[in-house]
Amino acid sequence: MKKILLLLLLPISIFSQSDSELIIGINIGGYSANKNTAGLYKGDVTTNNIYTIFNNPNYQTNFDNYFQYPYSVVETPLNSQYRIGLEVGAHIGKRNNSGELFIEMNFMNLEVQEYFTVAIDNPNNFSPEPIYEPLPIFGEEKRSVVNLGYSVDLYNENDMIVGLPIFAQLTNARLQQNYIIVNGQRYNIYHGQIGQTNTNPGGMGAGIGAGLTGSIKFNKQFSFLAGYTAQYARINMNDNLKPYGIHHSIFARIIFGKSSLIKEAI
Repeated sequence: MKKILLLLLLPISIFSQSDSELIIGINIGGYSANKNTAGLYKGDVTTNNIYTIFNNPNYQTNFDNYFQYPYSVVETPLNSQYRIGLEVGAHIGKRNNSGELFIEMNFMNLEVQEYFTVAIDNPNNFSPEPIYEPLPIFGEEKRSVVNLGYSVDLYNENDMIVGLPIFAQLTNARLQQNYIIVNGQRYNIYHGQIGQTNTNPGGMGAGIGAGLTGSIKFNKQFSFLAGYTAQYARINMNDNLKPYGIHHSIFARIIFGKSSLIKEAI
C-alpha cells in the first residue's frame, strides 16, 4: 500500500507545478468484481476449513444440539461470485486542449455470500434420503486501485463533456474474513496463521482499463460527472490464485475546479 501511495503522490506533485488550477474530484459508485477469485471463500480451500470446524470437539455439543441427529457436510458452493461492492475514492487531473491527464485512487469493500449443505439423517423422515439443510458462508475482501491515464474529449460544448478515459491500473487486494453461521453463531475459517490477520491472502497486481464519461457544469467551480469503466486486471490473492479478469465500475463524481471545462482552462 505504501508503494501505491507513493505512485499517487508523484503525479500530484507534478500537476501542482503547473500554473493551471487542478481538477479535484470525489468518486462514489458500484464495483462488479470478476468471480475468478471468489472461490477462495467457499470453505474448503484451506486446512482450517468447514470440515475441521465440524470435526472440532469444542463445537461438537453445539452442533449436536442444533442438528439433533447424525449429520455431515456434503456440498460446498459450486459457483461463488462477489456481490456488487461500494467503490469510493478521489480523482485529480489537469486539462489541456483535448482532454485530461488524471490519476485516481479508489477503495472497494467486497462480499461473498453463498451456502454449503449439511445432510441430516433424521430417522423420522419418511424417505430414504437425508434432510438437506443449506447454511450460509460469508467472505469479506478489501481492494484498492490506482488508475493513471488520459481522458480524450469526444465532445466538449455547451457546458458538457463526453470523455473516453484510458488508463493503467495497479490493484491491491486482501482477504479480510471468511466464516460460517450455524444456529446464529459464527465460526471462522482461517486462511493464514490463526490469530494473525495480516497473514491473510492478498497482494498487488496490475492491469489496464477504458470507459466512457459524461459531465455537466453546474457553475464556475463545480461539475457533475457520471461514468463507466471496464478494467482488465490481475487480482493477486496468493501464488496459486492471481488470475486476470474483467471488472466493471459505474460511478458518479463531483468535480471541483475552474478548469473542469476546457473553456475555463484556455
